[in-house]
Amino acid sequence: MTTQMITSGRAAPARPAPRWAEVLHTTLARIRNDPAALAACRRGVGKRPLDVPAMWPYLAAALDTVPEDRAGRRAIEAACHHALAMYATHQQSRAEPMHVRGPSGGLGRACRQLSAALERKGRSAEGVTRRFLATATADSVEELTGHLRGLIPQLRENAIPLDYVRLAQDIAAWHQPGSRARVRRRWGLDFYRREVPGNDQHEENADGLA
Repeated sequence: MTTQMITSGRAAPARPAPRWAEVLHTTLARIRNDPAALAACRRGVGKRPLDVPAMWPYLAAALDTVPEDRAGRRAIEAACHHALAMYATHQQSRAEPMHVRGPSGGLGRACRQLSAALERKGRSAEGVTRRFLATATADSVEELTGHLRGLIPQLRENAIPLDYVRLAQDIAAWHQPGSRARVRRRWGLDFYRREVPGNDQHEENADGLA
């Protein structure tokens, strides 16, 4: 991947999030200050979707909006499971919200902020770049979420939030090669984007799952 520098451009209209993603947002907000709920969701880290009974109460509302026979249902189950589990790890013992909506919470930008934070502390950011590139080039959801789990503790340590609704939509889209390519492009450009006031908006994934 080559360095991309974005200095101008017009924002594309953001597509409304699907119903399941909006309900997931409500769940994330509800459990933020609930240590028991966060602990239950952390049990899902590294586990297969729906294999952790403690998470079922927090997954049910979002998944109830998706018919069992809908194409992509399993992708959405995985997305909600992994987003909740990683958010619960990210939010643990932090007073400020680690889930924020909008472009400022995109994975590429968050990793760029993490690199800058480490450099301000006199630490090397090379490991963040390697992990980010490994995440962006993952060939499966299992590989993707494995690399994400390596980034979350560093984001948490440096108080850098993510948009977990957007991340869940990206995970759901990862199952389809065309959708995956669009997510990769957005992440990559956000990671290497030069900060320009008023230029934080970017193209949203236009896939049905996302």
